[in-house]
Amino acid sequence: MRYTLSSLILFLALMLCLCAPSCALAADDYGTAVCMEDALASADANGNPKILYTAITSVSLNKRSEPDPNSASLGTLSEKQTVQIFGFDQTWLFCWDETAGIYYIKRSNVTDVTPVAGNDVPYGVIPNRYVAVTARDTSLRAAPSADAAEIEAYPADTRMSFWHIVDGWAVVPYKRIVGYIYVGDLKELTPVAPDVDYAQDGDIIAAFTTFYSRKQTELNIGRMENIRVGCGYISHSYEPGEEFDFNAIAGPYRRSRGYLPSPVLVDGGTVAGSGGGTCQVSTTLYNALLQLYDGITILYRHAHGPGGASYAPHGVDAAVGRNGEKGVIELNLEFRNEYSFPITIDSTVQNGSLCICIRKGRT
Repeated sequence: MRYTLSSLILFLALMLCLCAPSCALAADDYGTAVCMEDALASADANGNPKILYTAITSVSLNKRSEPDPNSASLGTLSEKQTVQIFGFDQTWLFCWDETAGIYYIKRSNVTDVTPVAGNDVPYGVIPNRYVAVTARDTSLRAAPSADAAEIEAYPADTRMSFWHIVDGWAVVPYKRIVGYIYVGDLKELTPVAPDVDYAQDGDIIAAFTTFYSRKQTELNIGRMENIRVGCGYISHSYEPGEEFDFNAIAGPYRRSRGYLPSPVLVDGGTVAGSGGGTCQVSTTLYNALLQLYDGITILYRHAHGPGGASYAPHGVDAAVGRNGEKGVIELNLEFRNEYSFPITIDSTVQNGSLCICIRKGRT
């Protein structure tokens, strides 16, 4: 019997996961258990976590004992109080102090998140370690069980990236929660290179996926087309030292460029406009670029507003579509490739999944 390389990788990954120790994951969590395991990997001999960031609270709030607004309070925090952060998931911050120990607060309740000295990892980075394609029609489940509620259904040949594989299930960040897809329903499982020096030309060195609505309304059909068109404009190779300007490359966002009327997010609400959906492209790209902090310099990025874009974790969205005219805040994403090699943006838009991979070299 002949095996392709991808099928061998998939088989080995599945066997490893089936033999791995169980990791309890609540059906309604935000990927907390998976992210907490990573965050505590560098704890000291006494179990105290390594602090990576500090932040300032924007409101008075409770220190929660669990990532649940209804969980017990371990104390209170006043507005403009400094907190110490050692990790995070899609929605919650993992915090520490000597009094409460580990406690949780919402990502949306802090400002001025700052890496501590010696930590080069930008805030918001949750590496996607695999990219795969659905081998058949499958379901994104609310828990790692075939009996769990279905979050969304995806047809065969849908590409997406994800965090981990746990007990035979791919852990997929979906908007601000996580879902689970059975590994047996995937094909072309490709690990993201652990570092750029290890990677060969053409290898994936970063990946991120966001998910969009497939409703067949006129405006949403326009939005889906705009996502596809925007990805088409940016999906090219970029040389060492080259600077990327999203508005200059993907814009102007006019019908003559292929864009259609669609909902545009403005100050937390939506209005009909041209080019709606391109912010999801820039946000997805931004989250992939954040994983390459050793070779990509973000020159400019602006969030949509305090709540951010709901299809991405809080605090890591990137709005585009407006130049910095006098008295008007610029909405754009700009970066520079600091690597000694070109990078290629490889995007796929289909079946409600927008997957952007960054590859080493030209492809």
